[in-house]
Amino acid sequence: MATQVPESMKALVGNRSICARLANYTLGKSSGEGVLVKNVPVPEISDNEILVKVRCVALNPTDFKHVDILSPKGAIIGCDYSGTVAKVGSTAPGNWSVGDRVAGVTHGGLYPERGSFAEYLKIPGDWAWKVPSSVSDEEAATFGVSAVTAMLALNTRLGVPWADGGKEQGSRDTPILIYSGATGAGLYAIQLAKLAGLKVITTASPRSHDLVKEYGADDVFDYRSPTAADEIVRAYPNIDRALDCFSEGSSTDFCVNVVRKNRGWVVTLLDSGKTESQGVKIDFLLAYSIFNSEYQWLPPIGPKFPKKPADNEALRRFYAALPKISTQLKTPPLKSIDGGMEKLSVGLDMLRQGQVSGTKLVVPLK
Repeated sequence: MATQVPESMKALVGNRSICARLANYTLGKSSGEGVLVKNVPVPEISDNEILVKVRCVALNPTDFKHVDILSPKGAIIGCDYSGTVAKVGSTAPGNWSVGDRVAGVTHGGLYPERGSFAEYLKIPGDWAWKVPSSVSDEEAATFGVSAVTAMLALNTRLGVPWADGGKEQGSRDTPILIYSGATGAGLYAIQLAKLAGLKVITTASPRSHDLVKEYGADDVFDYRSPTAADEIVRAYPNIDRALDCFSEGSSTDFCVNVVRKNRGWVVTLLDSGKTESQGVKIDFLLAYSIFNSEYQWLPPIGPKFPKKPADNEALRRFYAALPKISTQLKTPPLKSIDGGMEKLSVGLDMLRQGQVSGTKLVVPLK
């Protein structure tokens, strides 16, 4: 079944040469936008996939990092999306019908036929979720990279019970530290941990203290205070797990200092190269593991990443439960950029320049 689908579509694609991307990586900065809006073929779906007419996208730091360093020319940028189902594969799971509202995450930035910053995208039927009427397109688009990262860190790494009420024996007995709680991943992690019954401690700048408390944090500390880590340990002596949603500078060391007394566990979102510090386990998490396929950055010299079927199973479980639990989750504060696909590069550059704090950028494409 399908609606009328054109043969070509507009998409935002990477436009940097390998030399430019290697220079950006070496110098730590970029020049120019590195993207262009281009007409490309509408992707053909397989039997287990659905085709989505994209209505809105959300922007993430990973998007501009792909543009600057990782995305080959012609790769469609973008991970987060919401929209409507335009075509359903003959064996696509999920009980989809044309016209259903849908949202999710895709592996944007590496492939010419995959990426959310486009008029259409394809996705396996059980790698997306059905959006209830109570959730807007703009809100639905944010349950991608940030929400999935929070879920993976808490439910598959740090032993936090699932919010869907599954029978697994997760731990509610000790608090959790969410470092940089005002980020998109941080705000979702706070809420998922609270739904699981945990006491949540977080760090944020003073201007964001009220925000993280509004999202459920039980206590918040100023990460810039030289005594903050010691204060957390004194107040919560049994704390033994932390999610570092910043993962730059000294943030991971801060988390290690908080949980080292209990020989705890820290999950980071950028690779420090460490797997252990002062008796604390450090686990680097990359949400692209949910897509259950091997991939490589900057081939043939860049790092390769293996399949992780368990993370894909976690994605499918999370999205199966999300139509219900989304009513209990608040999206990050949204900032909408008008102008459609032609303005996506503006949002990417705002993220690149560090001009976005405490909000999630969304761009309606309809």
